[in-house]
Amino acid sequence: MDGNLSFVRVGDVESVWDDLLDIYRECWAHKLHLPHYAPGAFGERLRRHAGEPGWEAVVAYDSGEPVGYLYANRLTGADDRWWRRIQPEPESVVAGASTVAVKEMMVRQRWRKQGIARGLHDVCWPGGPRRKPR
Repeated sequence: MDGNLSFVRVGDVESVWDDLLDIYRECWAHKLHLPHYAPGAFGERLRRHAGEPGWEAVVAYDSGEPVGYLYANRLTGADDRWWRRIQPEPESVVAGASTVAVKEMMVRQRWRKQGIARGLHDVCWPGGPRRKPR
């Protein structure tokens, strides 16, 4: 990292599509031969997630080079399909609360352990309320 790090918050997947795919390919290079990790399968998931309510991404750039990203969706309530995948089922007060689900977060190898993941998180939720684990 040369000190020219920037974080860009976006709500339009098309504007960062290639950057997200490039980061994904590098981070999962060792598994791209497996069907779930193939770039086409990731693209399908990304397109589906980006079409869900409240999709938002933060992309980190070092001198214009994409180095990491986080994308998330605001859940639509207790009936959101996200909750059906959680075991044990959350209490209705939890599932009905305003919740954001991080769907993907990754940082390219060369830029890891430099606080970029924390930066992605903090840009997505600047000063936001955080619930402490029980």
